[in-house]
Amino acid sequence: MTFILIYLSFAVAYVLFFAIASKTKRKRPVLLQNKTQKVNFLYMIPAYKEDEVIVETAKNVVSQSDFGKEDEVVVIADQLKKETIQNLEKLGITVIEVFFDKSTKAKAINRAMKALSLWGRKHDAVVLLDADNQLVEGFITKVKESFGAGNRIIQTHRIAKNIDTPMAKLDAFSEEINNSIFRLGHHNLGLSAALIGSGLVMEYDLFKNYLQKNDVVSGFDKQLELDIMQDKLKIEYLEDAYILDEKVRNAQVFETQRTRWIAAQLNFAKQNFVKAWVQLIRHGNLDFFNKVIQFFLPPRVILMGSLAILMVFSLVFNYKFIEILLLNVGLLTALVLATPSFLLKTLNRNLLAELPIAFFRMTKAFLKIGNANKQFLHTPHGATHN
Repeated sequence: MTFILIYLSFAVAYVLFFAIASKTKRKRPVLLQNKTQKVNFLYMIPAYKEDEVIVETAKNVVSQSDFGKEDEVVVIADQLKKETIQNLEKLGITVIEVFFDKSTKAKAINRAMKALSLWGRKHDAVVLLDADNQLVEGFITKVKESFGAGNRIIQTHRIAKNIDTPMAKLDAFSEEINNSIFRLGHHNLGLSAALIGSGLVMEYDLFKNYLQKNDVVSGFDKQLELDIMQDKLKIEYLEDAYILDEKVRNAQVFETQRTRWIAAQLNFAKQNFVKAWVQLIRHGNLDFFNKVIQFFLPPRVILMGSLAILMVFSLVFNYKFIEILLLNVGLLTALVLATPSFLLKTLNRNLLAELPIAFFRMTKAFLKIGNANKQFLHTPHGATHN
């Protein structure tokens, strides 16, 4: 029990520390706006069975008022319907079809990059999007300004496209809390921001070189992040460049998605634990060490549920009541600090009632992580998956 309390205390302290850091302000460098017009982007969108959403996503990108003449949208079509591909091509989208026995995001991206190289295509930077993403007006200009100012790797601010069900709203809360703690809080302290997997902007050759050695089944973005941090490159966080991302609408999809995430997190934790200490002690690589420590942290829903259960346990058995109460207060404080005010205003009974369901689903996800290590677990998008 003592070990459990120490572990949970560390997790709460970590979350609270960076939640507080997210409220501080870090002075940003002056951006060189005159370089913006010279930057051209390749918008890369892997689409695995995403016929319901991919056309609207592509339309959204090319319809942006600041979409450049030299910019290009590439959709990687993995098992898309012929009709979908035709609709994309009518929009002037470059479609690269890929075929795999076992599909992964890393495989699809690498195959597309090879095709672009053969065609002689090259851009200044890659903007990696999910098939359900939507750019918010002004995104392109802000990112091009940041890239033109010398930021080679940028994570933009992903926010919820939908909060139409209690589970989707809970997922939106989770996204923004993670943005505050693992991106803004870290950025404000001079550390690298965490990658998400979409809304990522990276120098073209840099992206190509890193992806060539990335062949993981799940969590390609975490492997990419570790490779970047091992080379001591900084990941900038652009808080005011927004991208909309569809949130999961039901508990089953939530469970599938979290199974994939947890499996990847635990794998990277085990594989890099010793290496993290070597990087810290021999090379002073705090970013890499910190990233691996993050892999050992429990998901926030699991942390909340565990502390709630311990609270009941402490009341029944009169065990360390004050200590456990302080941990609950500390976590609650951290979550409130990390949640934007516009979301806090939407907090209601329905959302709170969803927490036990999410805790149960997360617990089931832990028990099913073996499946995620063997095959890619796809998270479907679109209104029909309510």
